[in-house]
Amino acid sequence: MANGQRGALGQLTRIMSLVALMAVYIGSLWATYRQLDAEPAFEGALGVPGWVHATLVMGLVVGGGLGVTAAIIDGRSESSAWGLTLAGVAAALAWSLWASVRTENDTVGMLFAAISPLISLLALVELTRRLRTRA
Repeated sequence: MANGQRGALGQLTRIMSLVALMAVYIGSLWATYRQLDAEPAFEGALGVPGWVHATLVMGLVVGGGLGVTAAIIDGRSESSAWGLTLAGVAAALAWSLWASVRTENDTVGMLFAAISPLISLLALVELTRRLRTRA
């Protein structure tokens, strides 16, 4: 295989991998939000609809992920953005586990409830690793 062909094939593979990883990240964020919205932990608390709480938790994950990306691009410390991201994932994980125990008390159900927030975190870690190696 000529060097140019390997480079083009490698580039295509990297692009396809990045697109797949972005799809997994966005899909896991959507699944986590839907899961949180379906099991409102704080319905009516402080006079706020349940979906607002789910949006706030997911906002930490998305905002933290964007903050990590911006920090990598700008060459700044990522620690505060990772803190936001981890706080959002921990809240989503706790909320999902609480809702699954409350409704089913099933270990397998708990594992499936926990998978979406963890997948979003793992996908974000890989996406930022790739960005860091490119910067």
